[in-house]
This record gives sequence, structure tokens and C-alpha cells, in this order.
Amino acid sequence: MTDLLTVYAPIGGGHKAAALALTEVARGKGLEAETCDVFDVGPRVVGSAILSWHLNTTARTPNLYGSAYYGSNSRGGRFEPLRLKFDGWMFRKLLREVDRVRPRAIIATHHIPLVVLGRARRKGLLDIPVIGVVTDYTAHAVWAERGVDAFCTAAVLPTWELSLHGIEPPRIVRTGIPVRPAFEGIAPVRDPEPSEPLRVLVTSGGFGVGPLRAIVRSCAAARGIELTVVCGASEDLRARVAADLAGTGARVIGFERDMPSRVAEAHVVVGKAGGLTVSETLTAGRPMIIVGAVPGNEQRNEDFVIRGAAGYASSPEDVGARLTSMRAARVIAAMGARARKLVIHNAASRVLEVCTSLTSRTSRAA
Repeated sequence: MTDLLTVYAPIGGGHKAAALALTEVARGKGLEAETCDVFDVGPRVVGSAILSWHLNTTARTPNLYGSAYYGSNSRGGRFEPLRLKFDGWMFRKLLREVDRVRPRAIIATHHIPLVVLGRARRKGLLDIPVIGVVTDYTAHAVWAERGVDAFCTAAVLPTWELSLHGIEPPRIVRTGIPVRPAFEGIAPVRDPEPSEPLRVLVTSGGFGVGPLRAIVRSCAAARGIELTVVCGASEDLRARVAADLAGTGARVIGFERDMPSRVAEAHVVVGKAGGLTVSETLTAGRPMIIVGAVPGNEQRNEDFVIRGAAGYASSPEDVGARLTSMRAARVIAAMGARARKLVIHNAASRVLEVCTSLTSRTSRAA
């Protein structure tokens, strides 16, 4: 029997990153833990279609994505029964994986697995606790699945939203969003001296070459900026970005296994407003410039950063000017300190504490 199974869907890298962070921390505590991609237990064509729709709409038609997001953000809508039947049927084999692993508890960092797991829990087909970890600073109605034992959130807004969507407050716990422990140990940022470069990390997921080009050119025009661009797992994207940015002085990297070290090197992080990108950056105490937040969850994440005075929103063309003004005003260290205070730290351990409490309660009931 395994102590813990973490389940995610690879729609954006954040859900996987949160699941892996939980697994890493659990193993560090001496627990046996496994991770499961829910798309691996469903039809490949379905997983590919869902992922393709998400990437295409967020990148090419963000307003359409936003309309779909807000239009479906309530329980009991006319399309909800169809969604529940579709997800429940397509990913029903997740229960076979649960039988194989035989965990004492399950944590899901995406809402799709909760459809199957919550239904099984309600029907008495699953006798172990199921915990949902909301990986944004907002909670869409699709998270509010009946049958889930507990939900872990990062802030007041998603806690309130889950309650609004019908989840009883005692089942909602504010734990923070799990990130790898290495982000917790990064030293505070300081304002760079006039003689040293301003080191900027661009996390390029979801940008595409066009906005990246505009970001890099704006930074090159500003001077005194040392730019590192991390492109992710796509070698094709890395090659295209490297070719496009040749001669600009930017350092272009493909898949980066040690993102904590990259963030630690930087004075400022430029990126999209994904829940994990935001959480990792804030946990590390780095101010953030957010570019191209998509209407919906990314917009809410952007709001969280800006209201906390830990970053700015910018167009790609204005990133260099914004960085120059931050440096001139010597606000980077102060913004970094505010960033670190915004988030709940050691979130993975806090989620595991919720898990342990539920597991103990279930064992006593048995």
C-alpha cells in the first residue's frame, strides 16, 4: 500500500509542478508517494484535444477563453451535466490506477480527476480521503465537486468562491499553493548596484515567438539588462526563439530542471500569470512583471500580485521601460520582500497535514 497518490492533468505546467512538489515533500517525510497524469488513463486523443483547445484558445483567442471561463463559472449551468458525464466517462479508468497503487489518500491538483474521484467517494466506491488543491488565486466552479473531502486554497478569494459554489466552509483549508522546497530557501533579492547588470528571467510558457521578440527588443533598448529566456520542453520553440533572438545578447535555454536556481539568479521575473509561476516567484521573493494575462484565472492571479504591490502588468513592448524605472527607483528589494509576504509558505507540508488528519479520521472510523 502507498501512502499518497497525487493526480494532475497536464493543462499548463503548473498542475504537474504542484503535484510533483507534493510528492517530493511527502517522500522527504519518509512517505511512499506516486504521481499520476490523468490523461495517461484516458483516451490519448481526448487528452490531446483538451490540451490543444486550451493552448490554442489561450494563445490565439484569449477573449474566447475568457468568455468560456466566466460563462461556465457557476454550478448547475446547462452544460454542466454534459461536462460531468464526459469527464467521468473518459477518465473512469483512473479508479483502476487507484486500485493498482492502493494509496491511503489521494490529492488532485486539477479539477478533472475530482469528477471521477468525487463521484466514487459519494457512491461508496472509494474509502480513502480525496483532497483537491486549487492551483490559482481564484476558484472556478468546476472545482466544487461533491464528494471531495477537503479543498486547499491559497487566499481569501478562492476560499470565498468555493463556498459560493456550494462547498461547506469546514471543508476548505487555506494552505497555500505547493511549490518545491528549493524556492523557499532562495536568498532575498537586493537592488542592483549601478555597475552591475539587472538580471531578468523570462519564463516563456504560452508567449510564442512574437511577444518574446518584443520583450527582448524592449530590454535590449533599455541597456544594462542581462536577459535569460527559459523556453520549456519544446526543442522546436527553443531553436526558433534562439534563432530569432540571435545577436540580442539574450541567453536562451530549453527545458530547465533547476528553475529555483534560475529564479535565484534573477532580480526580476517576467512571465505569464499561471498559478505556479506566480507562486514560485512570490515564494522566492522576486518581483514580477506579468505580460499577456488571459481573461479568467490568469487575470485573477495578476490582480493578486498587483494588489499586493509585488509586481506590474505590462505589454511586451514596455517591459524594458518598466524594468528601467524599477531599477532607477530602487524598489526591487522592497517589492521582493512584499512578494514573499504575500504567499503562505511551506504549503506542500500544510496540504500533507490536511491529508494526514483526514487519513487518521478515516482509519478511526473504519
